[in-house]
Amino acid sequence: MKVSFINFLDPKDHKYFLLTGGEFVLKQDAVKKIVENLRISGFSEKISISQDELDSIQEITSRNMGGSLFQENLIIHIKHTSGKFPEKIKSFIEDGHIFQSSNIALIIESSIEKTPVSGTWIKSFDSFGLIINCSKLKVMEEKIWLKRQLDFLPKDLLPVFGGSIFQNNEANLLGQKNEVELLKLLFLSKDSFDESKIDHIIFGSGISAFELEDLLIQRNFNKVLKTISYMREQDRQSSAPIIWIISKVINSCLESLKAKDKKSALIKSGVWSSKINLYLELVKQAKTKDFLKLNEEILKIDLINKGLMKADAWEQIDSLVLKLQDATALQT
Repeated sequence: MKVSFINFLDPKDHKYFLLTGGEFVLKQDAVKKIVENLRISGFSEKISISQDELDSIQEITSRNMGGSLFQENLIIHIKHTSGKFPEKIKSFIEDGHIFQSSNIALIIESSIEKTPVSGTWIKSFDSFGLIINCSKLKVMEEKIWLKRQLDFLPKDLLPVFGGSIFQNNEANLLGQKNEVELLKLLFLSKDSFDESKIDHIIFGSGISAFELEDLLIQRNFNKVLKTISYMREQDRQSSAPIIWIISKVINSCLESLKAKDKKSALIKSGVWSSKINLYLELVKQAKTKDFLKLNEEILKIDLINKGLMKADAWEQIDSLVLKLQDATALQT
């Protein structure tokens, strides 16, 4: 069975996979999804075989075939990275023994762009396995892929972030994936990611994305403005991440203000438990209508940043920070 990557949704009915095409990011996504599903199905061990190690395929499979003393549920991941499709892999597929094994799953990751229309090996794989085309996506397919990557975002923020990421990284899935990872760190709970990734989210000023969020919720707006000013001087094209962080704070506050259980709303918005009290203090005397206006301002700045409205995005960001300061001012 053949399928394009964009239509590859659920691997659970298959154990044998052939990935073709030159889009590395898509192959990474497919392999991750396949391996996660196979592990759920009891395939606990995984062996990777490079193009230079193809002689070991038969030995590994025969050692783990049903009836063997040493058999275990095994995932064999073969990586073909250059040149024509290897004859050794063709022969391995053609003899058919792999497809009779209940305890071996197979992933072949190949650099070939297209599979042949005829040949015993490809007909055999087409009958028993799933062939996934991971070639370059068309524009609409790329947008669908990006939208799926951003499914953790609040719906009202998806157009803001999705549009900016696509505009800045069209036809560059790796660039899009990197920016999605930043958003995951901002919007998902602390338990949802590897803390080592935090070190990579550092702005030119030496301040991290999380420290900038802290400055905002601690109402240290003078330092926020100084940081933004520094970033503008260093790289005028780096406004998108700043907009995202301010958006995250505004959206989290707005969801909290609209909810009866403010703490639960903040947790649902991806606010870390260590920052809940700071957020609650920030909106203690705030009004929902003010944050609705701030949310509208974010949408406007996003359009400016994309060049769809005439104005200076950096000046608008400064203005938004001052409006956030006013909206969260403590009454005396």
